Formats: sequence, structure tokens, C-alpha cells
Amino acid sequence: MMQCYFNNNPERLPKQGDECYPVQIYGTHMHYPNKVSLASRSLIDKVRSLGVEIDSKSLDLITIATAVTSAETFVLRKDAPDAWSRQLELFIPVYHKELWQGVAEELSSILGFLTGDYWRLNFESTQLELPKPKKSKKAKDKASSLIGLNCVSLFSGGLDSAVGALDMINGSNMDRPLLISHSYKGDGKKQRAIKSLLEGKYGEFSFDISPRIIESRRGKTDVSMRGRSFNFIALAVLGISALRAANNDESISRIIIPENGYISLNPPLTRRRIGSHSTRTTHPFYISKLEHLLNNVGFKISLENPYQLKTKGEMVSECVDKTAIKKAVVLSVSCSNWHRKHIQCGRCVPCLIRRASVFKAGFGKDAPYDAENLNVVKKYKNERDDLLAVSMAIKKHDKDGDFEKWIRQSGPLPQDTQLREQLADVAKRGLMEVAQFLKHEKIK
Repeated sequence: MMQCYFNNNPERLPKQGDECYPVQIYGTHMHYPNKVSLASRSLIDKVRSLGVEIDSKSLDLITIATAVTSAETFVLRKDAPDAWSRQLELFIPVYHKELWQGVAEELSSILGFLTGDYWRLNFESTQLELPKPKKSKKAKDKASSLIGLNCVSLFSGGLDSAVGALDMINGSNMDRPLLISHSYKGDGKKQRAIKSLLEGKYGEFSFDISPRIIESRRGKTDVSMRGRSFNFIALAVLGISALRAANNDESISRIIIPENGYISLNPPLTRRRIGSHSTRTTHPFYISKLEHLLNNVGFKISLENPYQLKTKGEMVSECVDKTAIKKAVVLSVSCSNWHRKHIQCGRCVPCLIRRASVFKAGFGKDAPYDAENLNVVKKYKNERDDLLAVSMAIKKHDKDGDFEKWIRQSGPLPQDTQLREQLADVAKRGLMEVAQFLKHEKIK
């Protein structure tokens, strides 16, 4: 079992070994990259810059998310016994040791569902002082900007989150969200471009855990990142804490997760994609279990996906601001391979679903793709895997039509019969949306 140790003070960390990963968290001490790895270096400064008191449990959750993301990044899947499911033991410093140790087994199970790994979580008392808000004018201005906001929404710069933001902020409802973003390199520009289309009141907070591995293992990191939504939601919980403090209102509780129902379920296209080989970042079972755990430790939050029963095409077509969403389509990024060339590949599953949604909406203009012509993609063995998998799924389910059985393969379903039927139907409509697009592209 690979062991990962975390502390803000590198002197309290063990030495790097074949099965031991010491990780310095936060920027409170000098970092020596040849001795320990590093993660969330700037978080304490970011939190202090909010200008409000942050709940200590929220900081614990961010520390846990930092540890999970670091372990996922530093321990390679290819070194696991089955070349996928890693055995990970984490030692995490928190303010509320007993509280978190009491839910460690439950949280390990949730993370296991999300990432496909085996987790063992150990908690110890942190020596880090609770960060105090800055008193600078900039921090006070930031705190003032949070006043009047009443919920948090995840904002990635993708098409779904663009629809979510436009519906909330440009629509006629009373939502005034704090938009939570990962500030990955290259993403910020895209996110700012979409935000320029927003017309109502909102706030923003972005942060990237930025795990950096020890020098001796530079270049040896894993990129599968199945647990990325856990740190996204941890940031959102921190955002709720900030809004409660700024508004003196403990009733603020809603975290909006805008994701189309088909990709949320993400049923396996082929047999070899069953389980965590298909992402489960917003699967309703995961969201429900995580919400239950977070409320058990006292956060009193609500995780909501208002688009759980909508396809991506339906989200785009029904967006409240038609002018803005047409512009956002060109600006947004959905591609799972975008960071390789900083252009959407056009052939991965997220790109195919995205292209199908734009086709359904009848928009004449989309973002540029590296592979515009899918008939050309079919000719290249190293590029056509996702396209063939989608085509196979369409043919298979066009014959048997048992969509509830199909979506059950990606995770447990709710007990409510009507809701199960609705989830199966959104999976059917989502797949048929792609089928119509591929038919238009003359892909057989």
C-alpha cells in the first residue's frame, strides 16, 4: 500500500521512498523540491484574501481534498497490481481529528466509488494556526463583493457550466452565485471570456491545488484524475463558509453542479469501460453519498444538479439567453484532451457529446476542433477508439433498448421507480442525440 504523508511543516514529514510520498501543503515554510512534493502552496493566502473568517471544518475538507488530489497525481496507476486500482493510505493533519476519523471509512468508500482506488484515511491533529482574514483594502473589498450572494455554483469554463451560469445570472430567478473555478493553466482566459457574457450579480473564487512532485520523480505523474470533482466540491463548501460569514447568514447552503444528465450518469459504452474506467465525477449516487457525509459532519449544505434530467443538447437549446449561449459555445471547452494542444480534439467522448448538442441546438458556429472530419478519424487506429465505442453503444442499445440496465452498470440507482425511469430516459435521449449527429456526419 502506497503511503502519502501531508504536513505544512516539511520537518514533520518522512523521507521519500518507493512506497512513501511526503507532501508539503500550504506555503507556511520554505519548500525544498529535492526533499518533498508540494501541493496547495498558495491556499492559505487565498483564504486570508477573502477577508472573512472561514470555518475550520471547511479548511479540513480542503486539506483532505489536497491530499486526495496529490495522491491521485503522484501514485501511478500503471504500478497498481491490476494497472488501475491503487492502494492508497493517507496521513492527513486536520483541526477536527476525531470528527474526520469517525467518517474515515465512509469517506474512503465514497472515494473508492469515484476513483476506483482503495483508500485508507488516517487523521492527526494539525499544528497549523487557523488563518485570519487579511485587513487590507483589497481583502475588505473582496469581503464586500460577497455580500448579497446566496449560493455557490461550480464553473469550469465548459459548456454545461456556461449554461448553468447564464441561466442563473442572466435569467429571472433570484440566484446570485459565487462561481467556483479551478484555475488551471490556460483555463482562466476561457473562463474570463465566458464571464464577460454574464449580466447580473455574481462573485468568483478560483484556486488550483497544483500538486508538484519531488524532483527525483519529475515527469512521473498520473493524469487520470478521477477524483477531481471531490476537490471542486471541497472548494464550493469553502465558498459556502465565506458567504455565510460575509452575509451573517447560516441558511446559505446551495451548491449548484451544472452537468447534463447523460454525462453525469456516463454509462459505459463498452464492457471494458465498466466501473471507474468511465468517469463518475457527478454521478447521482456519488453526489448523494457525499452530501450525506458532509451534512453528518455538520456542513448543512445541499448539492444540486438542476440539469440531471436534461441532455446536453436540451441544456444548450433551452438556455435562457440565446444570444449569450451562442457566443459561449465558441468560447467554452468540453474536451478531455484540450490541455495537450490547447484545441479541442473533436473525437473524444466529451467532444462528440458536445458537437451533438450544438447540432441539436441548430447553431451554425462551434469552436474549432483538431479533428473536424470524423470520417477521417475512423481511418486512424490510435484516434478512433471513442468514436467506435459510441457507434457500438448506439447499435447495441438501438436493438435491446434496456436503458435502465445500462445505466445501472455505472453505479447504483435511486430506489424511486419514477426517478430511475427518468434517468434511463435521459440516457436514451442523450445517446440518440449523438446518434443523430453521427448520422448527419455520415458515420456508420
